[in-house]
Amino acid sequence: MKPDMLDSRLETQPEVAISLKKLAASSQSDAAYTELKRRIIRCELEPGQRITEAQLVGETGIGKTPIREALTRLAQEGLVNSIRGHGYEVTPITLGELQDLFSYRIILEGTAAQLAAGHVKASALQRLDELCRVPYNVGDVESEENYWRANFDFHVMVAEASGNRRLAAAVRQALEESERVLHLSNILKTRKSELSSEHEGLVEALIAGDGETARKMVVHHITASQQLVLEALVKSPSLHNINIVPSKPVASA
Repeated sequence: MKPDMLDSRLETQPEVAISLKKLAASSQSDAAYTELKRRIIRCELEPGQRITEAQLVGETGIGKTPIREALTRLAQEGLVNSIRGHGYEVTPITLGELQDLFSYRIILEGTAAQLAAGHVKASALQRLDELCRVPYNVGDVESEENYWRANFDFHVMVAEASGNRRLAAAVRQALEESERVLHLSNILKTRKSELSSEHEGLVEALIAGDGETARKMVVHHITASQQLVLEALVKSPSLHNINIVPSKPVASA
């Protein structure tokens, strides 16, 4: 549509102008949400870090209202906590929650892989194979970003092949939560070759329709990652700066 035609339509149809404004506002809110979530998952905003709307507006150049709406969504997802009168806090990571998260992934992804075995379409198998081969060069930010995206897409595709949409959605959310921990521990620098090998083995089990082997491979994959994450965090000289804290004790009756 030509600009003059659009202007004329906006003058004669106010509801069109209102709809366009709502669309623009929604787009800004989505952009703010995507950017803040990326920064939290990549640990650019560290666990336990205090943040304010004004700070984020200054850092991102996005308006205050979209930032506020994005923070509300992130709070609903448990990635930030609202602190009355003091802005927000990026949700800290506790050792207990970390253990729970990996155990949860074992249950979800093990089941998904077992259900997916023998039911993955040829086109999906080809894509899984491509994702296994995405390269990663240490120190190359773009390469690392591409690898993490490929790793995420790989696990989500396997879950979606289970045929259970609720299960796949739960896997997606659990992966987003665990990615923050994986970034924090720099696990990619020590496990890249093992991750690729394990992914290739899982694809072979899916092709063979061997659900039990697929499940066991996923369990081994997640358990190994969990162990290395814990070791990396315990050995980190900056452990006191990254807000990995003990679980809160259960109050006695």
